[in-house]
Amino acid sequence: MKTSEFENVGYEVRDHVAVVTLNRPDRRNAWDGAMAVEYRWALHHADTDPQVGVVLLTGAGDMFCVGADAGTLSDVDRTGGYVRARAELPPYPADAPAGMRHNHTYPLALSVPVIAAINGPCAGAGFVLACFADIRLAADNTKITPSFAGLGLPAEYGIGWILPRICGTQNAAEILMTNAVMTTAEAKELGFVRRSYPRETFPECAFEYARGIARHSSPASLAAIKRQLYVDAEADLDQAYLSSVSAMNAMVAGPDFRTGLRAMRAKQRPWFLGDPAAEA
Repeated sequence: MKTSEFENVGYEVRDHVAVVTLNRPDRRNAWDGAMAVEYRWALHHADTDPQVGVVLLTGAGDMFCVGADAGTLSDVDRTGGYVRARAELPPYPADAPAGMRHNHTYPLALSVPVIAAINGPCAGAGFVLACFADIRLAADNTKITPSFAGLGLPAEYGIGWILPRICGTQNAAEILMTNAVMTTAEAKELGFVRRSYPRETFPECAFEYARGIARHSSPASLAAIKRQLYVDAEADLDQAYLSSVSAMNAMVAGPDFRTGLRAMRAKQRPWFLGDPAAEA
């Protein structure tokens, strides 16, 4: 599926950042099957574009994603289960383990970081999307809630696995069991949100944060680190250690290591994507 065919997701690459925008503002960016398909394709295009260093996920207007579309929820109530849309989806990365070969866990398998820029209300399906990003940023005075317990649902789509790894078991239990409606400040205190910015400057601040990673962090390192965080960390220490040594031995012969070494000797920040002279 080409990005020009997207109707529910915006896709734009600027300064090596793929900005993916949930784009159903008339429905408060509510999640549905068509959006899910386009989101998968957007991530695939970003991951396979060598000029993309980071994905920045946000919502159109002043909303992030308020959850599943009301029509979808009505269908679930009527049929007693989710109806799976039949659509062509992009392939999973060849080395993706089984746990990452699912729609919602797919971002963890990518070689590029995914940053959720929570620009407005975030609930239900939007909360799931934010959980499977690598880093979460939020605009001040934003409301964030899982909403599952209030609907008689479990922590959906593996959230019970990922949320404790984000903010610890006790904080995850509080968020999920109380069905907390968190402000940005509360979400930061609980460890769910990493950084926050004033609402009026949030888009620019979030983009600058993402662009900094794309410019100054090695693509090869980012891909390796993601695997270490989500795959190697689930193995025992010996396997994780040996895997890191193997990766290190391979990567010292790569171009990114030479770029970083030159920058260190010159006492400058390394530039991996983009021309520092042209962008100065």
